[in-house]
Amino acid sequence: TDVNINTLRTGLPANEQKVLFVTLDVLSGQFTPVDVYDTAGADAKFGANSQAGRMIKAAVKTYRLVNAQAVALAVEGVQTQAALLTEDGEALKTEDGLLIEPEV
Repeated sequence: TDVNINTLRTGLPANEQKVLFVTLDVLSGQFTPVDVYDTAGADAKFGANSQAGRMIKAAVKTYRLVNAQAVALAVEGVQTQAALLTEDGEALKTEDGLLIEPEV
């Protein structure tokens, strides 16, 4: 169970706004929204160097008490935003199962 310790701090106003990150991390199979609190947690749910992880990192830099969820967009035929694909259209992975993406 994840615990967001930021909401437990006393004397701070309640943050009732929520943010939903919609990503193309479709290989994660995460097609229902889940709470994300930090990059490590998002990468654990969506895969190493995930869009969800990068989004929560940027959001926390902007507002450290952000209440966020993330979900992968289910689009037929889409593997990931930038992954290299085989001739069969499957995402190319390393021996460890990580997606191979070109350097940006």
